[in-house]
Amino acid sequence: MPRRPLPLYALSVFEAAARHRSFTRAADELCLTQGAVSKQVAQLEAQLGYPLFLRGARSLALTAQGELLRPYVERALSTLERGVEAARGAGRRLRLKAPSCAARWLLREVRQFSREEPDIAVEVSSVHAHQVDFAREPFDLAVVFCALPADAALTPLFVERLTPVLSPALRDAEGLPLATPDDLAAWPLLHPSPDRRDWRRWFAETGGDAADADGGAVFDSLDQAMNAALQGFGVTLGDVTLLADELAAGQVVAPFDVELVTGSGYALARPAGAAGGPAARLYDWLVSRHAVPDGAWRGGLARRAAAG
Repeated sequence: MPRRPLPLYALSVFEAAARHRSFTRAADELCLTQGAVSKQVAQLEAQLGYPLFLRGARSLALTAQGELLRPYVERALSTLERGVEAARGAGRRLRLKAPSCAARWLLREVRQFSREEPDIAVEVSSVHAHQVDFAREPFDLAVVFCALPADAALTPLFVERLTPVLSPALRDAEGLPLATPDDLAAWPLLHPSPDRRDWRRWFAETGGDAADADGGAVFDSLDQAMNAALQGFGVTLGDVTLLADELAAGQVVAPFDVELVTGSGYALARPAGAAGGPAARLYDWLVSRHAVPDGAWRGGLARRAAAG
């Protein structure tokens, strides 16, 4: 036999009456008449099959069953209130996915966005994957790494621009020359990928010896290699946009005034058919701050604005 559903409204009336020990004060709190409160309690007692109150001429007391039931109802109503608030907040919470190497940049952007839009909470998931599948993954937006120009579903945010970087502590401790690309042969290199493609391309573009890229520590991601460089373990090719704060603060230095534009970059994605709301506000905000001009992703060497 199916269980009869519990009367939530009547239980909330019972909780107020039990807390006040008065139908009249419960009625005032709930904006009801005293008769309506009494009726709700009577109907609840009839459904439960036992009395909840001992009604006196000038007093109201809980029965043993009422005393036992009251804390359960209070906890249940409190849980429901928390659930309603959580659901309300979820409408203002954005889930944003980004590859780990872009997380440092994205966290800076999200911090500024939160200052301007304090009512919108943004959760950033930093992952190794560079792509997103909105049909299978629970994200509202995603930053992806891709070849540029991106397809029509993606909006480029910034172009990958790589240049050698190292910690000033390592530079000063080694005391080796670092004026030309050929000088890198004497330094410990850090590779952002097992195939060493970034350093190989750097030496090819600068006219150096690609054999110089054969040695050094290998990492699984650009983020790991840049973190290792920050800690003084060697020289890596770092993205000047991702390391903007560290370069400005002098935590890493870039000894050369050229950078390698790889032809790839970071783009913003959103689910097909996404409408307005908080996700659209963050999307438009990021795009307005980081538009990539046509042709800016053409690969090759380019001059940096200033040497690190």
